[in-house]
Amino acid sequence: MIFSAQKLLLALVLGLFMVPLHLQATTPLNRHFIQVATPSTATSNPTASTVPNKNKPKSKATPKKSTKQAMNPKLRSTGSSALRIEPLYTPNIIENMLQMPTPEVVKASSVLGSRSFLQRGCLPHRDTIAQLLESLGIIDQEFEDIFNKQVPGFFKVSVGVCLPFAISQDSNRKVQAFSILSNAKKERDSVVTTIYRSQTTDIFLVDSQTLATGFENYLEVIIDLNDLIIYKANKATTSIPPELIWELGSLVKELYPKDPDAQERFARVVYDAGNKDKWAQVISFEILDKSQKNVLASAFWIDRDDIPGGFFTALGTELEQTFWISPLNYTRISRGVGQYGPRVLKSIANKKNSKTNRPMRSYGNYSGHQGIDFSAPQGTPIYAVANGKIIQYGPMAAYGNLVIVEHPGNYKTYYAHLSAFNPELQLGSEVRRGLEIGYVGSTGRSTGPHLHFEIRKNNLYLNPLSNMLELDLWTLRPSDQPLLTKSIVLFSSQMNTQ
Repeated sequence: MIFSAQKLLLALVLGLFMVPLHLQATTPLNRHFIQVATPSTATSNPTASTVPNKNKPKSKATPKKSTKQAMNPKLRSTGSSALRIEPLYTPNIIENMLQMPTPEVVKASSVLGSRSFLQRGCLPHRDTIAQLLESLGIIDQEFEDIFNKQVPGFFKVSVGVCLPFAISQDSNRKVQAFSILSNAKKERDSVVTTIYRSQTTDIFLVDSQTLATGFENYLEVIIDLNDLIIYKANKATTSIPPELIWELGSLVKELYPKDPDAQERFARVVYDAGNKDKWAQVISFEILDKSQKNVLASAFWIDRDDIPGGFFTALGTELEQTFWISPLNYTRISRGVGQYGPRVLKSIANKKNSKTNRPMRSYGNYSGHQGIDFSAPQGTPIYAVANGKIIQYGPMAAYGNLVIVEHPGNYKTYYAHLSAFNPELQLGSEVRRGLEIGYVGSTGRSTGPHLHFEIRKNNLYLNPLSNMLELDLWTLRPSDQPLLTKSIVLFSSQMNTQ
C-alpha cells in the first residue's frame, strides 16, 4: 500500500508538469480576466456544446469509422454522447483552404482603414483628456467636454504607466467612438469605458463595464501557426474547439503573410467557449512573430443584433466577404452570377428544308444564372457561411437537394444539388458558421458534381463577387465602431503591459 501511494503521488507530481509544449499563455491577460485554454476546457467543458439546446439533435453512440465510411458522406455517423456534431472531415482543413483558389474579388478599400481614422495604443499616463487628445493630434472640443462631464476624475483613479485606448474618427476628424481601460494590467477590477456618438440623436453615450463580469467563458491560447494550419480535426489534441477551425481557416487565408522565407509564426486566439444556449465564437485572432511581441495581422469579432456579426481588422478593414463566398473547399468557380450568353433558339418547321428549321441566335435575350457554381468532387463537405436557421432541408425541383439558411437582416443563403445532408440537422435547426450542412452532388438540374450557391436579401439575388456590391454584412457601420474600439482595447495583445 505504501509503495502504491508513493507511485500515485509521483504520477500526480509529474502530471502537473506535463503541460502541452505547443500551448503558451499571454501572461497579463491570462492572470486576470481571461482563462488559459487547455484541451480539457475546449473539448470537455460540460457547459460548452457544439450545438445549443434549441433544436439540438438527439444523442447517439459513435461507432468506429471504417475507411469506406470516412470517404462516403452517406455512410458517416455523426452522433456522440456529448451531443456534438462530428468534427469536420477534411484531414487538414486550414492547409487545404490555403491551397484552394481564391475568388477574384476586387474589394473596395475601407474608408476607415484607407484614411487611418482609427488609432490604438497604450499612451503614457496623462492628467486630462485634453492632453491625451493633443498627443494624438486630435482637436474635438465637444468630445472633450462630454468626457469631462460623463467620466469626471477618470485619470485620477486610473492605474498604470500607460493606458490602453482605441479611437475612431469620421471624415471631418471628429471622434465617433473612444474606448479606454482604467488599468493597463487588465485586472478583474479594471473598467473599460466607451464613449460613442449616437447615430439617431447625434449625442454622445457612455458605456462602462468591469472586467470581473461578462468574460467567464472566454479562453485564450497561443500556438505555433503551423500547428494550427495542420490541425487534425478528428483528434482532440488542441485547446481550440473543432467547430471553430473552419472560421479560423478563413482568417488565416485572409491574413497569413504568404512568404516562403517567413520565420516562425504564432497564432493567438481568444474565444468564447459558449454554453448550452450559445454558440462558441472566436473573439479575436492575431498572427504574432517569433518573439510573440509584434502583431503581424489581427482580426476582431463584432457581434451585431440586426445583421450577422463580422470580423474586422484593427484598422476597420472588413474580412467578411471572404466568409460569405467560401462555403466549401472547391476546385474552381465554373459559373458566376448574371448573364452568361445568347440563347440558341430552334423552331419546328412544317416543311422540309424550311429556313425556320435552322438554329437561330437571339442576341437580345440572355439566359441568367442567379448564383455561383463551385466545381468540387462528389461528397465534398459544405459549410454554413454564417449563423442562421434552416428553413429548407430537402429536394426542390431544379435545385435538387437544397438547404436554405435564413440569417438576421433578411439574408438567406442557398446550397443546391447536394448528394446528402448532415443527418444531425433538420428543418428548423439552428446552425453556426462553419457547421457541416451537406455534401457536394449533382441532384436536380445539374450536369456534374458542383455546389450552386446563392445569397439573397429580401429574396433578391446578390452577386457577392462584385466589387460594386457594398453590403452592410461587410461594412463597418458607424454603429459598429464603438464595438470595434472596445474589442481592440480588451483583446489586442499589443495592449498588454506589465
